[in-house]
Amino acid sequence: MQLNVPALFRHLPAVIALLAGLLVIKTAIIMLAARPFAGQWFKALRTGVVLAQGGEFGFALLALLLHNQLIGSEFTQPLLAAITLSMLISPFLIRHNKRIARFLLRESGPLETGLERLEAANQALARREHVILCGYGRVGQNVARVLEGEGFEFLAIDLDPLRVRTARAAGDAVIFGDAADEGLLKSAGLERANAVVVTFSDPSRSIPIIRVVRRLRTDLPILVRAMDDSHLEELLAAGATEVVPETLEAALTLVSNTLHRLNVPPSRVIRTVGEIRRQRYQTLRSVFVRDGAGRIDDSGTFREELHTVVLPPGAWSIGRTITEIRGRGAEVSFTAVRRDGIVGRDPDPQMTLREGDVVVLFGTPEAQEHAEAVLLAG
Repeated sequence: MQLNVPALFRHLPAVIALLAGLLVIKTAIIMLAARPFAGQWFKALRTGVVLAQGGEFGFALLALLLHNQLIGSEFTQPLLAAITLSMLISPFLIRHNKRIARFLLRESGPLETGLERLEAANQALARREHVILCGYGRVGQNVARVLEGEGFEFLAIDLDPLRVRTARAAGDAVIFGDAADEGLLKSAGLERANAVVVTFSDPSRSIPIIRVVRRLRTDLPILVRAMDDSHLEELLAAGATEVVPETLEAALTLVSNTLHRLNVPPSRVIRTVGEIRRQRYQTLRSVFVRDGAGRIDDSGTFREELHTVVLPPGAWSIGRTITEIRGRGAEVSFTAVRRDGIVGRDPDPQMTLREGDVVVLFGTPEAQEHAEAVLLAG
């Protein structure tokens, strides 16, 4: 706050001389002090360059000198400016201390390290067509192995430093960082990427990545891993091209293998599995649950489940059609009716219900409760 900028320009030669003296003398003192511990002049000089700038202790000394009238005010501004300028250039000194030390000692640097070569290879890869893998855990590594086998290049991003270090040591193209960081995605070559694969199953990590990628590239395919279908719509709304729910895909694999064992033609198996995927796993979501479905979001999406209602004697719905029941505000799907041990799927809306019928409903718990009340009491 005491720095006088006009005075800085008036005394510019003196300020530059003081700045140079401060940097040279402090570097030399620190280098000599560090030499016995560093073991070589190069490291000692680097230490001196990094610590050469002035600091708040210099300001404290100036204040003490002025307070005790040991220095005139005409010398205060040049000294204050020199210390301030040394602090301003300290980021440059710290960033380039190795180059400065080599220049001063007239030394040439060692050959490029393996890490530097890998970094250069990653930067070159980012300028070519490739696939970006967000997350390099078990799933990400499996995807990478398959991509490699098919001749596709990939660049992975992961936040686990140990995993990144191990993978890089093995020669894999992996960089450390947050895949939701826009700058990191750009440096990973998002503009040249053919696809982005998000291997995290946690939607709180996946959704920010999807939104950033979609903001930068509206045409890029984004494939996302999910634990189940509970956040399917949210992921798709964020911009995901495809969402792969683990539990449902496991069920599809079992279905496919079972149909093969039952000698169903492979073309029919592929068609059946493909149709389920196109319908966003709607068939696999019609399940009975052991516990009540918890509230996932305010819209009630993906809280739907199956529920059965047995029509006892005197139930209001006996002798009435499904259309009439819906007319009373039953906002559920009637997926089946079991009568005399025979199950009829997708019953006709004009079907008349009878005593003892078992009606299978599909909907949210609240809608099922209302529908059951209608079936029993009207």
